[in-house]
Amino acid sequence: MSKQKSIMLAAIVAAPLLLSACGGSDNPIIAPETTAPQAPQLSGRAVLPAATFADGPLSGQYLGGSSTNGQAVPFAKQPVQGFSAILKNADGSFLAMSDNGYGSLENSADFNLRVYTIRPNFKTASSGDGSIKVEKFIELKDPNKLIPFAITNQFSKDRILTGADFDIESMQRAPDGTLWFGDEFGPFLIHTDANGVLLEAPIKLMDNENVGQELRSPQNPYAEEGSAVRIMNAVRAHAQQFGGKRAPVFSPYNVMLKYDVNGVKSTADAHYARGKNAQPGLTPATSEIFDVASLKSAGYQVVTWTVNDKARMTELLKAGVNGIITDRPDLLYTAVKEFDANKDGVAGDYLTKDGLIDQTKFDAQGHRGARNLRPENTLPAMEAALDNLMTTLETDSGISKDGISVLKHDPYIETQKCRRTDGKPYDNISQEVLMKDLTLAEMQSQYICDKLFRGADQKNDIALSPVSAAMATSKGYTSPYVLPKTQDVFDLVTAYIDYYSVGAGKAHPDATKRVANAKTVRFNIETKINPRSDKDNHGKVYKDRTVGFEQMADTLAGVIVANKMEARADIQSFDFRTLLRVQEKFPAIRTVYLFGDFPIYPTADSDDGTNMQDENGKNTPWMAGLYWPYRSTAMSNSFRVKRSGGFEGMALSSDGSKLYPLLELPLVGHDEKTLLINEFDLATRKYTGKTFKYKLDAKGSNIGDFIMYNAEEGIIIERDNSQGDLNGFKKLFKVKLGKAGDFVEKTELVNLMDVKDPSGISGKSSNGDIGLGSIFAMPFVTIEDVVVIDENTLGVLNDNNYPFSVGRHMGTKQADDNEFMLIKLPVPLKLAK
Repeated sequence: MSKQKSIMLAAIVAAPLLLSACGGSDNPIIAPETTAPQAPQLSGRAVLPAATFADGPLSGQYLGGSSTNGQAVPFAKQPVQGFSAILKNADGSFLAMSDNGYGSLENSADFNLRVYTIRPNFKTASSGDGSIKVEKFIELKDPNKLIPFAITNQFSKDRILTGADFDIESMQRAPDGTLWFGDEFGPFLIHTDANGVLLEAPIKLMDNENVGQELRSPQNPYAEEGSAVRIMNAVRAHAQQFGGKRAPVFSPYNVMLKYDVNGVKSTADAHYARGKNAQPGLTPATSEIFDVASLKSAGYQVVTWTVNDKARMTELLKAGVNGIITDRPDLLYTAVKEFDANKDGVAGDYLTKDGLIDQTKFDAQGHRGARNLRPENTLPAMEAALDNLMTTLETDSGISKDGISVLKHDPYIETQKCRRTDGKPYDNISQEVLMKDLTLAEMQSQYICDKLFRGADQKNDIALSPVSAAMATSKGYTSPYVLPKTQDVFDLVTAYIDYYSVGAGKAHPDATKRVANAKTVRFNIETKINPRSDKDNHGKVYKDRTVGFEQMADTLAGVIVANKMEARADIQSFDFRTLLRVQEKFPAIRTVYLFGDFPIYPTADSDDGTNMQDENGKNTPWMAGLYWPYRSTAMSNSFRVKRSGGFEGMALSSDGSKLYPLLELPLVGHDEKTLLINEFDLATRKYTGKTFKYKLDAKGSNIGDFIMYNAEEGIIIERDNSQGDLNGFKKLFKVKLGKAGDFVEKTELVNLMDVKDPSGISGKSSNGDIGLGSIFAMPFVTIEDVVVIDENTLGVLNDNNYPFSVGRHMGTKQADDNEFMLIKLPVPLKLAK
């Protein structure tokens, strides 16, 4: 034996932990198999290739690219990836739980939450090929509709859960065979039977430091901030179910947006009684609830309303909205023309070479045509929007007594906007007539809606609207300002093209632009229907103020189909019943979901409201049964659980009576190195109020898993956020629970970056792979699974975050595989009997 090997052997015997920390020789002494190792040692390894898939629907559609780390997206099937919890089965197989999919709520709506049965054939010193067989899986689902908030598959029969519904990160099997999952979005505890069927509603975590409050993350579905993407996911899945190919559009009131991008940041707005100046009877709530970046990354265009200030338009352009609806098309065109999107000092990035707004880059919509330039929802208003080169004509529709779709915002012929053709007084709201009680002929013969009340720029001079005037004459209308049919809007565009291409307007200096824009202009038509139909904003009581949503949707969609405009026309509404109807019967027409909050109380003459508010304590009737947590925001229940800071680990007590979910990150306001373990009683289905503290290492940033192996002792994975770094911090710690409220005792058990591999199980590094050889390492950003195989052996798996993480294959930059390691311990664990 050489002097070097003699010294090394003495060091191994005298100080195994020192050797573990410092590394070892390329030719270590190999102890016989029957002898316990002097330091943690690799005894088996199996690998599931990154590109492993199981049957299921298309997945990865919202990853925002064509490939990631060599993996082409989307995937035709469901990836078998991202293992975040593991349980041992009696037959030598394991239950391996995939987490929420692709790392965020926004990109995981097409990733089904599953638990796979895997059977590894570990490569050991004497046998095994190192493969992992995927035998079967169960899917988490809620067919009994126990989840009260919106989920992606809300409208399906099985209601399979996805990674946009929950971020499951931990799993335990109770003595009765049911499964418990720890979630990060709530954080929640989720309870299913052995086949993944939900048994009860998700269980909330209450805040012991703030009575009556929940511990919530920013993605909690009981907060307004965490609900918009969930609602949109549900309606998108519904559209896809009926053959819709285009995602619905998200359209909120502009003051409700949240953004911090391109040097511009949103600020809280007290409009419509949010914030500190809330109206009596209304809970104060933040207005910054619709995160532009979040919604866009989830696959939704954000088209906001109604913006009439040029500076505000520019701010929203910088914030990255996909479109703006405005009463001032002239100002919006100028704002878009002057916008320097790529910050190269040259404006006009959203314009074509011909000076038109590029529809693929930005959607400029004329609200009710051009409401502040001409009386709204009239032919001249639409013409003014075309004159100002809007990409979309936005308008409203109602249904007349004889079933005709008519341009109209309110259910009445309003005294503020219209006058009687016979000159009789029409200036008191008590004189207003419901349009559903008049035929189209009666409306057009008895009323002209040309009143001016929107400021000095609003004009009704017929000379300013030559196309409308000519068309009104050809149709026999008494004025261009009679209430037009929806069909008239399509006819106007045709007439407009003719006027500026071959008619009297062809000599106009902007004729070429106007013709080109009109040939591609889009239509965004709103159904004006209000479920609150028994009482209106004037104190009148009606059974119904409009036709039903079915007739409203079918009639409008019928006009669009008759004009073969399905590809160029959207139907929008605050009433989601209408939009779901369109998606079911007219899937080729894209839908636009409007969101807003104009309170209907406390006074009888207040606005009708839009759709977010509840009614007499009941959930909003506007959203087709989709739950909205009205005015529950960070102001009423703060987000003390950090994003991705929920139940990453969750131990089951050795007697099977308690769960111990462990938060991955410190609570807001707590010490940045202290994590909380909560005790949950399975029999009573309640948290006991007992908590324990876990102190992160100076190098540690997160925990990965937590299990118990006897009544007091367990194992926690702790890590930093490095990957592909052999100096990274990835360790297993043995912990011992003590008195409630105290820190748990903590002792290093295994350094996962320094595991001896004297038998060469891991093989040699090739193609730039790292961490293989006589010193085996797990250089993955997330290692989230530990399981006790026996008193001498632990199983450890990484979460490969497919297809994102690259920790092993540093040379090729290929996506990480799922690796399942067996680690033999130098000192056996004291397992519960």
